[in-house]
Amino acid sequence: MPVFFIHSNDVGNGVINITHPLLSHISKSLRTKAGDSLIFNDDQGHRYHTVAIQVTKETLQATIQQVEDPPYSTHPPLILAQALLKGEKMGWVMQKATELGVSAILPLITDRVILKLSGKQEETHQARWKRIALEAAQQNERWTLPTILPLQTFQQFLTSTQESQVIFMAERTEGASLLTIPCSTEKHESGVTVVIGPEGGWSTDELESAQSHHWAFASFGKEILRAETASLAALAILQARLHT
Repeated sequence: MPVFFIHSNDVGNGVINITHPLLSHISKSLRTKAGDSLIFNDDQGHRYHTVAIQVTKETLQATIQQVEDPPYSTHPPLILAQALLKGEKMGWVMQKATELGVSAILPLITDRVILKLSGKQEETHQARWKRIALEAAQQNERWTLPTILPLQTFQQFLTSTQESQVIFMAERTEGASLLTIPCSTEKHESGVTVVIGPEGGWSTDELESAQSHHWAFASFGKEILRAETASLAALAILQARLHT
């Protein structure tokens, strides 16, 4: 069953009251009616199991049957820093990374990025990526939404990762396997960041900069994966390790 994300202001006196755009999706797209079960997560981390008691064009009201607190997490958050991909690939990565449980996704502008975004285009893409992540999180029954961070250049990213463990995926390098690379399993705020390049790969300057910051280099061996495939493969392997 999908989990719908709401604001804590929508909750009061044992009832959840929906009047914002989510109402149209629940009532029209899902054809929800009185008596149907619904699950909501609010911005305070609570999960509400409810039963709809009223569904109109103006409002949906659901009585709260049970309230759950989020499960305690003992593993560090996993962050994906992804160079911009062209076409539908970036949205696809946003969707699948959300399903794989990342806490945040950081779009990167690198030397060989093909997609170029102006200010207005960036806003449009950010809104679309957040919508994709929201829909994926609802379907995935996640407790929280991933943060879609503002677009950064690679140089900006270099100066913002001092406290995070960074795993830099680079083909045709002597990078370690993701199965054996040292990986922190302690829960801490900075988390583990995996960095994936664009379709054209990393430039020499970017590789040298990553080396100078002593990031951990990793690869998939001799195989050269597409950027979007590399993202999902890396996330799946790291999540398996972090949750072990």
